[in-house]
Amino acid sequence: MAIHKLIFMKNNILQFFKSYRFTKGLLISTAAFSAITFCYFFLNMVIGAGMAFGVLLASTSDIPGRKKHHIYGVLIAILLAVVSFVCIQFTLTNLYLLFPTLIILVFFNSYISVYGFRASLIAFSGLLAISLSFAKPQSGIDILYNVLYIIGGGLWYLLFSSLFESMRTKQYSDELLTECIQLTAEYLNTRVASLSSKDRESALNRQLSLQNEINEKHETLRSMLLHKRQRSGSMKYQRQQLLIFIELVDILEFAVANAVNYKKFDKSSALFQETTLQIASSMQAVTNRLSDFSEYIMTHKRIPEDNELNTQLRSSLNAIEQFKSQIDIKEKREEVLLLRNLYDYTERQLQKVITLERIINNNLINEITILKRADRNKFITSQDYSFKVFRENLTLKSPIFKHSLRLVVTVLIGYGIGTVFSLQNTYWILLTVMVIMRPGYVLTKERSRQRMIGTLIGGAIALGVVLITNQLLVYIIITFIAMTLAFTFIQQNYKASAVFITLTIIFVYAMLSPNAFEIIQYRMVDTLIGAGLASITNLLLWPAWESQQISELILEAAQTNRRYLHQVNVMYHNKSTDKLPYKISRKNAFIAIGNLHAGFQRMTQEPKSKQQNLNSLYEIVVTQNTLLSATASLGTYIQIHPTTDASAYFDTFMTSIDNELAHCEAILSRTKPKLKETPDLKEAKAYLHHVFDQLSTQRNLEIDTGQEINTELREHMKEVRIISEQLEWLYSLSKNLHTAVKMYQ
Repeated sequence: MAIHKLIFMKNNILQFFKSYRFTKGLLISTAAFSAITFCYFFLNMVIGAGMAFGVLLASTSDIPGRKKHHIYGVLIAILLAVVSFVCIQFTLTNLYLLFPTLIILVFFNSYISVYGFRASLIAFSGLLAISLSFAKPQSGIDILYNVLYIIGGGLWYLLFSSLFESMRTKQYSDELLTECIQLTAEYLNTRVASLSSKDRESALNRQLSLQNEINEKHETLRSMLLHKRQRSGSMKYQRQQLLIFIELVDILEFAVANAVNYKKFDKSSALFQETTLQIASSMQAVTNRLSDFSEYIMTHKRIPEDNELNTQLRSSLNAIEQFKSQIDIKEKREEVLLLRNLYDYTERQLQKVITLERIINNNLINEITILKRADRNKFITSQDYSFKVFRENLTLKSPIFKHSLRLVVTVLIGYGIGTVFSLQNTYWILLTVMVIMRPGYVLTKERSRQRMIGTLIGGAIALGVVLITNQLLVYIIITFIAMTLAFTFIQQNYKASAVFITLTIIFVYAMLSPNAFEIIQYRMVDTLIGAGLASITNLLLWPAWESQQISELILEAAQTNRRYLHQVNVMYHNKSTDKLPYKISRKNAFIAIGNLHAGFQRMTQEPKSKQQNLNSLYEIVVTQNTLLSATASLGTYIQIHPTTDASAYFDTFMTSIDNELAHCEAILSRTKPKLKETPDLKEAKAYLHHVFDQLSTQRNLEIDTGQEINTELREHMKEVRIISEQLEWLYSLSKNLHTAVKMYQ
């Protein structure tokens, strides 16, 4: 056991050093230190410090993506940083000019975050330049010189990062796929574990959280892999990555589409539960197999064969046959169908996992059709960079606008405190505020807590090192390592990042100043002041509570689910081979329900007084997710089974469901619902039950005469039972959602 733990630990450490995050951290610190080293030997340290500053400002916007976006992003970040630096330097000695300049720059740099994640990172370059401009005031021609140093450092980093872009992009997509496999396996595992779980509500919340995390990974992978193929051609490893991603999306949808009816399970006989758990154990083995794949993505090793899964699956089939032999099939036909459906689900997931294994082993690269080039962009959520977005968000209804105003006020207060109390490094307060503050209360509170803890830990470590030694070489080595790890953890673990950021700043100053103890003291005090200010102002000044925007997330989830259901309806009628509209609507519905659940989770972490109608909201979230599951179930069944023509009674149900969802949308958007005709649902329900009863009677006669069921009759019975049950379930859910939304509003 100890040996296995050591091997596991060794593998984790090796994977860490091979990770994209560590590579980026190493890239930034190497670029900064190489600039300083070159300037130290051939120019001077002032130029080296300026270039290192430029490296830091350019690196913030460096995230994987299209090459064009990467280059433009870094160049715009450098430009924004230079403009901010120059404006602050020229107005620093005149408060009457400094304050309006500070207000405009902080607001503008913060506000451009309306253009998405990359824009928010570019904006941070400008904010970073503003705060660090206060560190060393410049005048006259020195300002121009420093601008040239910053630009030189920024371009040096751009060149440096571009040299390794191909490797880093592949590394990043490999990591995302690995994480996606692990999360998908965990999601499948929670569904299996829920059968014997006593706390189903916690299990459901965990499933929703995992589903949201997986959706976020899927969205990033779509953008990376589809864009990458468009610009790079059909390179084998890129095709392999895209195929892996496609299979993972299908595995998730198939899992969502096959929700377990826990109420029926709990009320069923002990024999039925025992058989169900035996099939579930096969599903557990499939999940474990999927989880094992993650280590092979990063190492590019071949996955060894495992024939045990097929053996377990046969045991599950034998368990169903044994169950049938111990019951009266005429009375327990529904239980037999439930077991058969669970077995079919497990078998299909196994086939998908086997397909995934063959793709990873490079045995199936050319055997699966990939999306046409013209269709790929339809799956990518593009960012609108028009001035319309800028103008539309200039309102207190916009979280980014409120955040920008709040940040301006907090920065002014922080600067005022530093000036009035003559604090040595006022800009540390400003830097802390700008790094910590986020549009939402929950994230700001969490980052403030992590920053405080990280700063205290970093300060304590720095104090210990300073007491032990004052060797310059030791300080240089610690600074390099700390800077690398600070950027490694900045997105993954902010508390750890704060520890290493603190160490980096303290030892940089320790190399320049003889009194390291004062630096540690000032650093900790200023950070605590900045973190405290960020938390207080985020609570008091134009707070963006989730209750103010959760209705929009509910509306978006209802609308996308409605469009998804419409595409299922179209597919059932047309038997079309073009599944692109269906897949796009599916993607949008999954993302929307993930956003809704994330919003609900954030609300649960807000002050109790701001958690409006939390129980009603939870019911809406669960109902929306169940509605998504039922829609996916219907869509998946239609895709993978031969079906008869859609009847008028099918249309009756679909119209009734659509009307209920239209009511929900109207309530949430405060408009009048646009309803279709109101059909006779009782007649449709009676007809579908009558058809199934006829088929059951036919099968009972065959049983009495000792005949084996033929495939056509089995499929017809399955279709009638599943389609009718799904329609009734969808209608019930849509009515429940209508009622819940009405109560919530």
